[in-house]
Amino acid sequence: MKAKKVLLIMPNYRRVYKYVSEEATMVEPPLGLAYIASYLRKNKVSVAILDAAALDLDYEQIKNYVDKFNPDIIGITSTTIIIEEAYRIAKAIKNEKRMIIVGGPHPSILPKKTLEECDEIDISAIGEGEEIMLELANGKKLEKIRGITYRKGKKIISNKCRELIKILDSLPFPARDLLPLDKYYTIGTRKSPNATLVTSRGCPYNCNFCVNRNVLGKGFRARSVENVVAEIDELVKKYGVKEIDIIDDNFTLIPERAERICDELIKRKYDLIWKLGNGVRADKINETLIKKMKQARCYSIAFGIETGNPEILKNINKGETLEDIEKAVKLAKKYKILTTGFFIIGNLGDNEKTMQQTIDFAKKLDLDIAQFQVFIPIPGSDYTKIIEKEGKILASSWSDYGAFKKPIFIHGSLTPELMERMQKKAYHDYYLRPRMIIRKLLEIRTFKQLKAYIQAGIAVLKFR
Repeated sequence: MKAKKVLLIMPNYRRVYKYVSEEATMVEPPLGLAYIASYLRKNKVSVAILDAAALDLDYEQIKNYVDKFNPDIIGITSTTIIIEEAYRIAKAIKNEKRMIIVGGPHPSILPKKTLEECDEIDISAIGEGEEIMLELANGKKLEKIRGITYRKGKKIISNKCRELIKILDSLPFPARDLLPLDKYYTIGTRKSPNATLVTSRGCPYNCNFCVNRNVLGKGFRARSVENVVAEIDELVKKYGVKEIDIIDDNFTLIPERAERICDELIKRKYDLIWKLGNGVRADKINETLIKKMKQARCYSIAFGIETGNPEILKNINKGETLEDIEKAVKLAKKYKILTTGFFIIGNLGDNEKTMQQTIDFAKKLDLDIAQFQVFIPIPGSDYTKIIEKEGKILASSWSDYGAFKKPIFIHGSLTPELMERMQKKAYHDYYLRPRMIIRKLLEIRTFKQLKAYIQAGIAVLKFR
């Protein structure tokens, strides 16, 4: 039997995210869909990707593309904040001949609810999608496909869990040729063409604010050094890439592995710079690793710091100390690597005093970039469960669950008003220091970046 034709869709999250400006909008390639596409293509399945966010498409344009491509199966990826966009797309494109499956973090956590909320969706995929989509494309009976929740008449059936892919090297590299590569942009990027890269999946830690381990597994699965470097070779030689953002949460989890990747990059002497932009752990940083990262032309590293209070750090099960963080930031600065810190306003146990300590700690670290995000009670996290039991979630729709939205929960002494005030104070106190203004001006390399920084500066001024 001939495999069914598949279309994979990234919803247009620009309709939901409220960025400071168009220039400041981060539009990154959907590597998850690109991995699924390459896996399907390797197994002789006809597949295409429609990145509605990168192309800034409306529902009519999406429908026109779908009708023209005429797929048998449509896979839509979704986080919590854009699940309602996925629903609207499903409503716009559904007909009796098309099977619609939704995957990604939100359906993985709430597979049954996803089907209950949108009649046009046939299946929720849980966890990794490569094998699920291949089995669907090959016509395997739904009751025999692990890792899905599906409709059977008026009933909703949940099958047994699917084992995670153990050997990531078995997956072909993402099908980047199916993406509009010239449409992607991240503020602060220095060179073009640029690309994102994932070298591992899963996380062994238990941070109470995170759901990633519920989607990609509690264990850490790393690609081999040889496999990672082979993909970098492809990015440089086939796509002419000059900059790579390695977006793993755990690239530095095994320092020796990270060092070996650096060694291979040093040997190659590519015209290539790279960064760790997604927030790695500070306690896995040592001087040998940082020195090799610098030699391998890493120019920026982001740390998931979360708080400046030691007790709150324990509350959130981060498993590292403020001393670990200070040491890692100092090492990065010693080797002239730019530093970014991600902080959460409204951690478990936070109050006005502890949130002020977070602001003070950020200033003490004197990072090149500090991001202060109010906690979002994404379904599935341990902290969200505590809020649901002891406090209150105030959201009226899934689109409220965003980093650029108003705070949406009450717990302990935390109220939306307090968290919003402290977030504004954090940005005001951090960025309106003369040294930070001068530093940001010296970072500007393109007119587009200048426009984005001006818009961001205006937003910070409004925080007064």
